[in-house]
Amino acid sequence: MVKDGTITEKQLSHSVALVAFSGNDYAGTGVIGLSSPNDINAYIGKVTKEIAANVDQLLKLGVTKVLVNNLHPIGCTPSYTRTNNYTTCDIFENLGASLHNDNLKQVMTSKKNVYIVDVYTAFTNIVDHVAGKGSELSKQFKRKLSPCCESLDSDGYCGQQGESSAELLYTVCDNSNRFFYWDDMHPTHAGWEAVMKQLEKPLREFVNQA
Repeated sequence: MVKDGTITEKQLSHSVALVAFSGNDYAGTGVIGLSSPNDINAYIGKVTKEIAANVDQLLKLGVTKVLVNNLHPIGCTPSYTRTNNYTTCDIFENLGASLHNDNLKQVMTSKKNVYIVDVYTAFTNIVDHVAGKGSELSKQFKRKLSPCCESLDSDGYCGQQGESSAELLYTVCDNSNRFFYWDDMHPTHAGWEAVMKQLEKPLREFVNQA
C-alpha cells in the first residue's frame, strides 16, 4: 500500500501501529503447557523474533510509534478453567504466557519508539481475585473465570446450533456486564472496558510524547 501510494509517507509519519498477538496464535500448536521446556523456549523464541522483525519493518517504513501487546494470562480463560469448574487458573498455561512475555521484553528492550502494552497485568488485576475481592475494577465482575456464553458440550462452542437452527447448544447469561469473559477465550465488552481503563493512561503518555 505504501508502494502504490494508498498510504503516503506523511500518513506514516503521523501514524501509530499496533502489532497484535493473542493466545489464539499459540492455540493448537501444542506449545504452551504441553511440550518440553526446551521446545517451548525454542518456539517462543521464533515467535518473538518474528514479532520483532515486523516491528523493525514498520519503523523502517516510517511509522513513528509502534505498540506491541504482550500475552494475556491464557490459563485464566474459560477454555482452561472449565476443567476445574471455573475455580482456578491453569498455572502451566500462564507460565507459558509469562515465558513469551519475558522473551518479548528482551527482544524489544533496545528498540526506540516501541511500547509493550501490558495486557497480562491488566487481565491479572481483574481475574486473579475471588469474587468480591481485588480492586474496584475486579469487584464489578461476579464471574471472572467462567463465560457468559457457554457451550452445553465441553468440545462445543458459543453459538453452536443443532441439526435445526432452533436447537441451541449453548446458554447465555442474563447480565454479561457481570462476567469478565464472553466465551471460552474473549472478554465481554465490560471486560475489555475494565482492561482499557488500566491501559489508557500509559498509552496516551506514549503516543503523546515528543
